[in-house]
Amino acid sequence: AAPPRRSLGELESSCPLLLGCVYEALRLFPTVPTTPHIAPRGAQLHGLPLPEGCPVSPNKVALGLDPNLFPQPHAFDPERYARGEHGPHGAALATFGAGPRICVGLRLAETELCALLALLLRRFEIEPAGPAPREWCAVTNSPRQSGLSLRLVPREWGKG
Repeated sequence: AAPPRRSLGELESSCPLLLGCVYEALRLFPTVPTTPHIAPRGAQLHGLPLPEGCPVSPNKVALGLDPNLFPQPHAFDPERYARGEHGPHGAALATFGAGPRICVGLRLAETELCALLALLLRRFEIEPAGPAPREWCAVTNSPRQSGLSLRLVPREWGKG
């Protein structure tokens, strides 16, 4: 028999590893690698004053690979979020922005990602179906022309 259905809230709260996988993937491969801002009056960076109106653009690729922020930065470790090392829901990444300009769809995006991944993982084995894509960085990161080819193999419940 297939596993029981769960509400989206139950799914997200009962699957911290799945949410950790989402944030670990976003840490290693941010969809938006930089988020330009304009420094307000009184802004500081590492204790140094920034002139008002100065453009500031944090590099999320470099931040995600900084060993001072993420020990063993090249390791895929989704449990680092469950251990609370980086704030709730990957807050240290600011993948969806932060402060007054945070993405209004943040929780919806998290819920949709978890629901989709849980459904896919419940129903299918996922296998590579082609060469690994080459990543490139532009306004948003994406696999280059080749795309990411995957094969979904239906799971057979009640066997094995």
